[in-house]
Amino acid sequence: MPGHFLDWLDAADPSRIALVDDERAVTYGQLRDEAQVVASGLTRRFGTGRFLLLPAERTVGFVRLLCAIAYSGNVAVPIDPLAPEALISQLAEPCGDWALVTVDEAEAHRGPGLDRRDAALPALVLFTSGTSGVPKGVVVSQSNLAHSVQAIGAYLNYQDYPSAAIVLPLHYSYALLSQLFCMFAVGGRSRLFASLRNPLKFARAVNELELQTFCGVPTTYQALCTMRRLTPISMPAVRVICSAGAAMDRGLLPEIRQIFPSAVFFDNYGMTEATPRVSFIRDDDPKFGEPTCGRPIAGLEIRVLDEVTLATLPDGEQGIIAVRGPNVFAGYLNDPKATAAAFTSDGLLLSADLGYLKCGYLYVVGRRDDVFNVGGEKVAPLEIERVLATHANVEACAISGLEDAQRGMVAAAYIKLRQPTLRRVLVEFLSSRLPAAKVPSRYFEVTEFPMTANGKLQRSRLSPNDSSLAVREIT
Repeated sequence: MPGHFLDWLDAADPSRIALVDDERAVTYGQLRDEAQVVASGLTRRFGTGRFLLLPAERTVGFVRLLCAIAYSGNVAVPIDPLAPEALISQLAEPCGDWALVTVDEAEAHRGPGLDRRDAALPALVLFTSGTSGVPKGVVVSQSNLAHSVQAIGAYLNYQDYPSAAIVLPLHYSYALLSQLFCMFAVGGRSRLFASLRNPLKFARAVNELELQTFCGVPTTYQALCTMRRLTPISMPAVRVICSAGAAMDRGLLPEIRQIFPSAVFFDNYGMTEATPRVSFIRDDDPKFGEPTCGRPIAGLEIRVLDEVTLATLPDGEQGIIAVRGPNVFAGYLNDPKATAAAFTSDGLLLSADLGYLKCGYLYVVGRRDDVFNVGGEKVAPLEIERVLATHANVEACAISGLEDAQRGMVAAAYIKLRQPTLRRVLVEFLSSRLPAAKVPSRYFEVTEFPMTANGKLQRSRLSPNDSSLAVREIT
């Protein structure tokens, strides 16, 4: 693989379409030339070797600026375009010598074409989602990116399907690395959609442009399935679909296959620190019916470690998921304390998740911070959610712990219902499938769930006292 991600632009056919947004399309030649012109202005303003924060809108302008920053000899730090000033200041703190650059500002300082790419600089800095604390800056090296793109592109067969429909936020690793950069690596075409608010319009565009690959988070697929129940939508051009970011309710697959009748489905597990993929499973795998995240991507080692001693555990025993490989980052930006805490003494990256291995397949039980104790028994919300989501009347659900005078904590279920349901019906359903300690004591109907911009549940915000979320207690 090339030494710098910009080499992929050089290798692509300059006449081939690289990007399309709601307003224009650009070829690889145009993208390269325009980015170098913008780079000239950036270098005059900021010099080289700096961290430049840029709002990550799903537009040609954003991607051009991302490339221009690399051409200028600086490092791009994509951020949420809706981030408030306080959050921007928080993200900028570890960047040291930084500046905020917008597409309009960059366009105003154009100059003659310039290429000062530096393969020794990081490819990017991406911030974690911050679901369990302050976001941390993940330094993605050129080699991290190259290995990830090669491994992801190989198992998703992007060489044969070189076009992507991108609807997810580009300031997170999922869409940015495993869609946009993977398309760069194969000289493919990316259609950037500003939103998915109009699924019918989106489906028409996918079919008209014959886009072959699509990535979403579970809530993306839930939204598409909800729309399909109202108005039939189908995207037969799509050949590869992926889910990541959270546990997928595979009970939706029959509906998803009606929306994407020609596609192979991949369920994925990862983390930003692994740029971003750890494991995957496709829908024709014999283990697909089990709650597994599949096998590791090429070149990656997965171990499960004891929570106290960090010793490697045998198959079937639950512990901390840890990984090591060429796609795993070297550390957080200017945060040696967090970096040291993230790795074992022999270089394994400690994830925030608990799970186990069985015959080479990874099973994720839940996040370490989410596990709570009910009368002396550890309870992982994900285990309950997977069962509760299979009830016919449950559209979506989330579990968290509530304080209890007798047992310390009890499980509480937050549910979006398809139709009214009694508490005893849910209790009977779960009691026949789960140990008593894992059957929720209280049930709340909700209209929505607190989510991050990239579709991850903010479990810490679940509360029966939040009237904006919890409509009523189910009795």
